[in-house]
Amino acid sequence: MSFLTGTTYNAEEKIWSGPKYKQIYSPKMTVGEAIVLQLRKTPKKVIQILESTGESLTAEDFLDHSMSLAKTLLDMGLTAGDIVGGYAKHSLHLGTIMLASFLCGIPVHGVFQSFEKETIASIYDTTRPKLIFCDEENYENALYALESRKLDAKIVLMTGDIPGVLNIKDLVKKRSDIPDLSEFPCAKLCSADTAAILSSSGTTGTPKGILCSHEAMLHNYLYLTVNSDSVMMCFSSMYWSTGILNFVQSLLFSALRIVPDRPYTPDYFFDMVERYKITHCYATPSQIIDWVTNHNKDRVRKALRSIDTLFSGGTNIPQSIQDQIIELLSDNKKCPGFAMGYGTSEIFIAATVNGGYPFKYKPQTEGQLWPNREICIVGENGERLGPNEKGEIYVHSTHTWLGYYKNPNATAQAKDGKWTRTGDLGYIDDEGYLHLMGRTKEIIKWLSFQISPQAVEEVLQRLPGVGHVCVFGVPDVASINLVACGIVRSQDEAGEKLTVDMVHEYIKKEMDGLYLLRGGVYFLDSLPRTDTGKVQRMKMLQVIEEIDR
Repeated sequence: MSFLTGTTYNAEEKIWSGPKYKQIYSPKMTVGEAIVLQLRKTPKKVIQILESTGESLTAEDFLDHSMSLAKTLLDMGLTAGDIVGGYAKHSLHLGTIMLASFLCGIPVHGVFQSFEKETIASIYDTTRPKLIFCDEENYENALYALESRKLDAKIVLMTGDIPGVLNIKDLVKKRSDIPDLSEFPCAKLCSADTAAILSSSGTTGTPKGILCSHEAMLHNYLYLTVNSDSVMMCFSSMYWSTGILNFVQSLLFSALRIVPDRPYTPDYFFDMVERYKITHCYATPSQIIDWVTNHNKDRVRKALRSIDTLFSGGTNIPQSIQDQIIELLSDNKKCPGFAMGYGTSEIFIAATVNGGYPFKYKPQTEGQLWPNREICIVGENGERLGPNEKGEIYVHSTHTWLGYYKNPNATAQAKDGKWTRTGDLGYIDDEGYLHLMGRTKEIIKWLSFQISPQAVEEVLQRLPGVGHVCVFGVPDVASINLVACGIVRSQDEAGEKLTVDMVHEYIKKEMDGLYLLRGGVYFLDSLPRTDTGKVQRMKMLQVIEEIDR
């Protein structure tokens, strides 16, 4: 596929547009059909290796398991439009249930495998799946959701064994009565129908079910340089859009996908990249920050030598960290290296991308627009703003987004005509690069000023001794709010020596007076985070109040 780069601006409509390209799949094509047609071209190619055991699957093996499971699901009475729950970590057959669900027209609603039972019950009370695929270790939580919400569902174990409970091993056995591809329910669907249900981040409450179309899944790639010789890896489970994209793209290109089925650790990650010569992988910002700040640079450089594209996104990576990871990837001079994406699950990942072939890289920005995306910046009164004017970021994708599952109110709040509200503040500069300033609800109002906590965090992250930082507002009668910060020290000599006075002096030196930390500096053992790892800024007040008691 040929991608163009850049951002164009329509001054009359005040809309920025990314490159335009034609869809390579027809409006009638579904993800399941596209994957089957591709894998049938390369039947003997190994496309999956389970890391812990080394067990491999060829394209033919994978199709046999997936199509057999699809036929079994139909025999169990599931029909197109039903929903199954994915509450499981990576394993041999997690991908199998994804392809089987695509073939049956039965969306998988993936949830984070470490969610607590009340969260699981609340999520599945909305989508009410007919099957819940889970691991032995979270079986009791799945059973609680089923019983407490009176779900008409069965539980299937992906790993482990429990007497009397269905096991995936029994459902994927090769069958001789597999129908032709055209006879599966997916053939009667179209590209605009729902392929999967994603979960929102959960930073504002119980995660919402985001409907993801076949169209969006087929025409959005995590990496732009993948081919059949690529080796891909992603620790994100099918709860994450990055996990699903990594999985789907590997199959659409018959690339080799390494399945990491043990918990993430930096050493485990580095070891796998070296052993399998990984070319394309996704890593979270917190993982990359940890590599740069807490690990031997030579070790990281050597481990990442095979990388073609390292993609990251979801939250901010300080510029100083970006500079260092780009340098650590520079040994592979023929490859594009590091890419940062900004976007939302509602538009199925990226709205902009910074770096990575064929996109340009500009420090201190979120990059230029992804192909087939549009952005406008909207002011407080609903007016569209021009270059360098700060407001809420609205995005539009040419690919169908059907809203939130059974949540018309949330859908209506997220949409404004063709536009999707992101809830993020920012602006686009004269060169077409997006600058992010934070969430609309997180902006700190001090006197008559609006302060972006991310701007202060970016500066503090450059101070030696700062491992992780969260800036937040402390209510004040006279000033509305005072700017404060919580810091987790880095695990080195600089972290041991870091003091409150050093933090204050650094901010005073590096930033204007309105950014002074009048609300205080607090050293913490950890920052409050969601189950999925995002910092909960709104809980910082509660954390420091407990410290002061």
